[in-house]
Amino acid sequence: MTTLIEALLKEKLITFDNLQDAEAKQIGAQKPIHELLVEMDFLKEEDLLRVASKVFNLPAISLDNEKIDSQALKLVQYDKAKRYGAFPLRVQEGKLVLAMSNPQDVTVLDDLSAIAGMGVTPVLAKKNDIAECIDKYYLVDDSIYDLMKNIVDDTKVELVKEGKEDQSFLDADVLKGDRSPVVKLANLILSDAVKSRASDIHIEPYEDFVEVRYRIDGYLKNIMKIPVKMHSSLVVRIKILSDLDISETRSPQDGRCSILIHERKVDLRISIIPTFHGEKIVIRLLDKSQEKKYIEQLGMEPGDLSAFKEAIQKPQGMVLVTGPTGSGKTSTLYAALGFIKSETKNIVTIEDPIEYLTEGINQIPVNPAKNVTFASGLKSILRQDPNVILVGEIRDLETAEIAFRASLTGHLVFSTLHTNNAVSTVIRLLDLGLEPYLIGSSLAMIVAQRLVRIICPGCRQEITDAQEVRQMHEKFGIFIQRYKLEKLYKGAGCETCNYTGFLNRTAIFEILKVSEKVKKLISEKASEDEIMKAARESRFRTLAEAGGEKARSGVTTIEEVERVCGIQEIDFDIQPKESYQGTKGSDGEKTSLESSPREVNEVANELRKAVNKRHTVLIVDDEPDIRTILTVCFESCGYNVIEAEDGEEGVKKAYRDKPSLIIMDVMMPKMDGVTATKKIRSHLETASIPIVMLTAKSDKTSEIEGLDAGADDYVNKPFDRDKLLARVRMLLRKK
Repeated sequence: MTTLIEALLKEKLITFDNLQDAEAKQIGAQKPIHELLVEMDFLKEEDLLRVASKVFNLPAISLDNEKIDSQALKLVQYDKAKRYGAFPLRVQEGKLVLAMSNPQDVTVLDDLSAIAGMGVTPVLAKKNDIAECIDKYYLVDDSIYDLMKNIVDDTKVELVKEGKEDQSFLDADVLKGDRSPVVKLANLILSDAVKSRASDIHIEPYEDFVEVRYRIDGYLKNIMKIPVKMHSSLVVRIKILSDLDISETRSPQDGRCSILIHERKVDLRISIIPTFHGEKIVIRLLDKSQEKKYIEQLGMEPGDLSAFKEAIQKPQGMVLVTGPTGSGKTSTLYAALGFIKSETKNIVTIEDPIEYLTEGINQIPVNPAKNVTFASGLKSILRQDPNVILVGEIRDLETAEIAFRASLTGHLVFSTLHTNNAVSTVIRLLDLGLEPYLIGSSLAMIVAQRLVRIICPGCRQEITDAQEVRQMHEKFGIFIQRYKLEKLYKGAGCETCNYTGFLNRTAIFEILKVSEKVKKLISEKASEDEIMKAARESRFRTLAEAGGEKARSGVTTIEEVERVCGIQEIDFDIQPKESYQGTKGSDGEKTSLESSPREVNEVANELRKAVNKRHTVLIVDDEPDIRTILTVCFESCGYNVIEAEDGEEGVKKAYRDKPSLIIMDVMMPKMDGVTATKKIRSHLETASIPIVMLTAKSDKTSEIEGLDAGADDYVNKPFDRDKLLARVRMLLRKK
């Protein structure tokens, strides 16, 4: 009997060289040889199907023309269909008809027969068509399957519901679908976000894809793209978790729930709004284990901290914390309440929304539907014999008047305002319509604040490179001189900070102590400049000056200070940075067009280069000669190339630059290729990057170890240029 390979050779559809190359790659790949021939562009799938139909005496079908029986899908679970590459079509004459690309595997047929509980009848179909049908009918995409297969994260996510008498319990009913790909994807996103210290998850639908982004230390960061067809299922999953209406897709919805993850309880605040391409989800993550901040942990300098403690321990008066959304105002106020909380004080808050539930404090949520607003709630609070009142935000004249008058009648009142700095807060209150005498006599302190990222302690280093120091002085010279920054620091990037150079955030403060002189100026409606002059007499520091202190002590960078407060009082002559990458890209394209080899038709070759220009290849190898050879090889074909000389640098650049594909050596100093591959696979944002291991180690054990670590392919040195490029093209197409 003629085998499939013999038939392909006989019809001259493949050569013996093609067969040998595929057999070499088959080691550890766990794929039939004919599939590898197709993947490596040695054989067309149409020809394979035609010859296989003759050899196996089975009908070859087009799945586009088949009617799919939904009942047949229930006989074979998604993971089994994906594993065996078989798609159930229908039940016919007591047997399950399966579309397969490799019907000669008797073991697979027996397994599927046992799973379905009936005999099976195989028919031939293209492997890609089978995969597309599994994607379509099982509501999962191949890229998501590969991602979940590659990433090393078996964290269990459990939903916690609040029962009666404040008891928490695990909601088992919601967790029954844990084997569903959509449930696994949702759990994976939540788990990875918590591990990455994200404060928010954004799931944003567009025309061709759905973008998942995290906000980490104040910055939004692209993490992954998922197929549009999974969006509705993912939205439904999030709605089920938060008890929202899954049938409502045209109106905004807000919900909340709690999950147990990494043995930590995390509160989720879910906001869903309808957009042009579908529902956009934002999930706020509130980690119970990290929510409590003590007043000493806020980041105030000793003098400012002492003054702040004095203000919040007064029996009456108004303390205002100002800044834009996301500047840490709520954390500062909660820390203040925690500091003064005692059994002798009745503390009541009205918030929109309540961010953290705190024992010993009476918290009221704003609810306009029930006529519970800041103003109405504040009136009710005053009848509750309070000592301390926190008003979430002063938004209008009515709330402002009630709050300020309360601060004159034996109550200590905390609140927030959206202003740029401490002194302009007075002008904002006057603009609201408050009387100057009321502002002046009530105010005890105004605190303006911003959050800056902290340089990672694990990789903080002094900037010593002469060119880098010169560039910093050119851009921030006046600031450096004014605040006597003798040393400049940066974060080099390490595993602890996810190679960003920053870890967590701290605040910079501008504290205005309302002295008698300042009170008098406010009552006289003095200008902002006059109030600032009087404040300076009490050692008042601006946000930029406070940021300068943080930069001088190496807590943060000058760039961070400039980002959050603009260093507004200094005029900088900021020259645009040279776009090294852009210059290189332009020259590289020209050189590539002039010197690239003409192995095939010139037009086709230039078209391929134009396509390749979209891709960046990261070459990780400790041998400079090998890196040079590979760089020339890929750049001559139009690819963008970046290099790393060891595994540690390779992991760092994988996180920072997000290459399209990685060529990874195995034996390297600092960190070997297997360890580097595992680290890259351990995070959602890099888990889907294809990795080709290129090494002189040719033994089977090393190859299997590399593939088990998450490598997509394994190539031995010395390598064949054309074969390597063919494998790279295959992996990029698959991606």
